[in-house]
Amino acid sequence: MGDYVSSHTDPISMPRYPSSGLSVLVVGGGIAGLSFAIEAYRKGHDVRIIERRPDFHDYGDLIAIQASALHSPSNWPGFVERCRDSPFSETGHIHKYDGTLLGTIKFPLSMSRATFHGLLHEYAEKLGIDIQFSTVATYYFENEDLAGVVLGDGTVLSADVVVAADGIGSKSWNLVSGYKEKPISSGFALFRSTYPVERAIQNPLVAKEFEGCDQKANLHLGPGAHIIVAKSETEIVFMLTHRDNGNAEEEWTKQTSVDNALPYVKGWAPYISEVIQAAPDRKAVDFKLMWRNPRDKWASPGARVIQIGDAAHTFLPTSASGATMALEDAYSLATCLQLGGKSNAPLAVRVHNHLRAERVACAQKMGFKTRELYHNTDWELHEKDPSRLLKMVGSWVINHDPEQYAYDNYGKCVQHLIVGTPFKNTNAVPGYTYKPWTVQELLDASDRGVPVEDEGAWD
Repeated sequence: MGDYVSSHTDPISMPRYPSSGLSVLVVGGGIAGLSFAIEAYRKGHDVRIIERRPDFHDYGDLIAIQASALHSPSNWPGFVERCRDSPFSETGHIHKYDGTLLGTIKFPLSMSRATFHGLLHEYAEKLGIDIQFSTVATYYFENEDLAGVVLGDGTVLSADVVVAADGIGSKSWNLVSGYKEKPISSGFALFRSTYPVERAIQNPLVAKEFEGCDQKANLHLGPGAHIIVAKSETEIVFMLTHRDNGNAEEEWTKQTSVDNALPYVKGWAPYISEVIQAAPDRKAVDFKLMWRNPRDKWASPGARVIQIGDAAHTFLPTSASGATMALEDAYSLATCLQLGGKSNAPLAVRVHNHLRAERVACAQKMGFKTRELYHNTDWELHEKDPSRLLKMVGSWVINHDPEQYAYDNYGKCVQHLIVGTPFKNTNAVPGYTYKPWTVQELLDASDRGVPVEDEGAWD
């Protein structure tokens, strides 16, 4: 995906809440870090970002952003409107692997990850939020009054709260949990490529599939694999999730021959193999999909450091919720810190953690359930009633406002944490009592062909 190029240079005037007096250091300028910084600015916090990279050249292709992550940005003047200029379709066409159309689904927002990240970066800069590049945090620390990081050159940066938004490799692990949990292979990998539409549209099979469509997004479900193929006026994207044969790597820039992808779509709708073979130099990234066990603790012992986004939780692409949950983290944390203020910042961090952990773990598990459904589909059943295949996420994901939820439940959660007053979250799967689970348990069940079933309204 090409870098985002801004065509808007005017400064932004955003109404802000009164100053909270809180200083917040954000480590990492990805989607989670930037969105938190923007919402933290709106909430009256003094926020700055450090980023290890020399600049932002974000990788990734399409992302779906659910409605739950769009409430707070509606208070960011002009931001959602800019996002809706995305050239990718917000309607997804769901197909059987052979091309049989099963139905359509709507995404509240579907766009290039690089473009979305670019818009966040641009917006943060226009607000005057300080972003310091080529700044590597090597060590996190905290004491009773503050937290901070030690940089590679020995410089020490500190703040009332440090937000670890530095991804799956975050250096905050040793402080938060005392050890760094090793990621576990999900057993699958993702072939992906984005390239100019002209490379593929000259092929008659591809041209016929997208005839009359400036924008179109297809999802094909097949045995052991699924693929998303999306077209805008300028680009084509494909993302093929398949069994990991051991050759994939957790590296966005290393490419392999597309010949390695073709066996997974043999016998599928003919245009699919043509789209894959049209990739530049007949190469694509084969990205190993890693996962971590869900954790209920994202905060350091003194609750001056808090992990958000991928630093706290990783997602399979089939959750269609990874970016959404990172954004929800951002809004929830900014709100809890507003309610707690400078004098109660650690308590606010703990409340945020408690309000979010079960919901996120359920969303992670939902991604696994969806992948199993896509790759082991009972076609006779679903051709009679395809409705289950036409809903990528449950209503409990969509019908949620993390900012309002924090406002509504902060006080009750404080009482629960301090004096043990009963409190039960209501932002996860209705009718489901959360039970801890591990990635290995789910993988073992999949290998045995045993469906992962739970009570409650996951759909």
